[in-house]
Amino acid sequence: MMARFCAYVDKVFPFREPLQQLTDSRLQPIIPTSAVFLTAFMMFATHRPSLHALEPDLRLPSRFRGLVGRRVPSVDTVGRVYARLASDPLRDWLAAVAHLLKRNKALPSPSGWYFAAFDGHELFASRKRCCSECETRTVKLKDREVTEYYHRIVACHLIGHELAVPLDAELVRHGEGEETAAKRLMERVCARYGRLFDVICGDALYLDAPFLRLCRKLHKHAIVVIKGDQRLLLQDAAQLFSQRPPEQWTWPRRTVQYWDEEGFTSCEGFDEPLRVLRSVEAKQLRERVAGQWSEKEVNSEWYWASTLSKNQVPSRILWEAGHNRWDIENDCFNTLSTHWALDHCFKHDPTAIINFILTLFLAYVLLQCFWRRNLKPAARFHWSTLIALADELYRSLQQPCRAPWVQILPQPP
Repeated sequence: MMARFCAYVDKVFPFREPLQQLTDSRLQPIIPTSAVFLTAFMMFATHRPSLHALEPDLRLPSRFRGLVGRRVPSVDTVGRVYARLASDPLRDWLAAVAHLLKRNKALPSPSGWYFAAFDGHELFASRKRCCSECETRTVKLKDREVTEYYHRIVACHLIGHELAVPLDAELVRHGEGEETAAKRLMERVCARYGRLFDVICGDALYLDAPFLRLCRKLHKHAIVVIKGDQRLLLQDAAQLFSQRPPEQWTWPRRTVQYWDEEGFTSCEGFDEPLRVLRSVEAKQLRERVAGQWSEKEVNSEWYWASTLSKNQVPSRILWEAGHNRWDIENDCFNTLSTHWALDHCFKHDPTAIINFILTLFLAYVLLQCFWRRNLKPAARFHWSTLIALADELYRSLQQPCRAPWVQILPQPP
């Protein structure tokens, strides 16, 4: 299975060319940068939770020589080189994969609009180890207060597709907020991805004038959640909608009443009128309690603000995009944290943290593509989850295979 996976990614995706462009700041490296990257890539592809868990396999070099080259690095070398590895080639690699997926019709959009979500996530925390970019907070431990050091990232993720495609991540620096890192990430993502997506979705934190102005400056539209912090806009919308009857969508176990209007100017500092969509949703849930089935109705209310007009996007598409924003929480942060060690500290260095995350994003996307677009239905039934496929890739290492890119790897001195 590992040989088939390597042949697939080498044939369908640009794997050899970006591999040769990876560089680090070592002056006279004995082990090539490509070998170090491929070791970390295979760690994620085979579902190893840490470098420590990978170490027993690296002590049997024959398992990895056909994948990473003649010189197999140690786990200490992987961590040390990842702290010196240039991040831009990894970001370019992710962009090339995402653009190829779109050209190959793997990211269909019936509406013609593509949406990307921005959100923050805390990675890990420590009360003993820190670096120059660690954020700090004071926590109470029994009868004393201690300083805790932690790292956060802001990620960009395509939403509304069967494939989960994270695009990039930015570390929140010491002393700055999530929105500052998000703006920095947005400028880089829009420059690298161009027209891959049209609309940026965010939670209520991003509903302020500087963020919206940056979206429009970069020729992107925005959809953001409205909550109590935007009191004027929320009050104006609620007062207007209270005077109008709602429209409605109905499903067998779900009913959505909605109000949709544009022309709101209550967002201070942002001159362009906003559109506000309100939805009141009633969903019938069936659950089993004490051996008996029971049904209950769950009600929720949502407000979204957007720079999109009614002529551009219908209410239904805007409503779906507002809810699809949770893809970044479910398919990216939750899945990768629970099953793929996103929150693990492989090397406590700001550059290494980002490089390991970008490598994880790349392995995650390529594994999904292989699972969904290459395996036959019978094989997908046998390996019914992505984790099962990754575990099968790990078992296949027992029989050494030779990847197609090994022949172009630089030879160590």
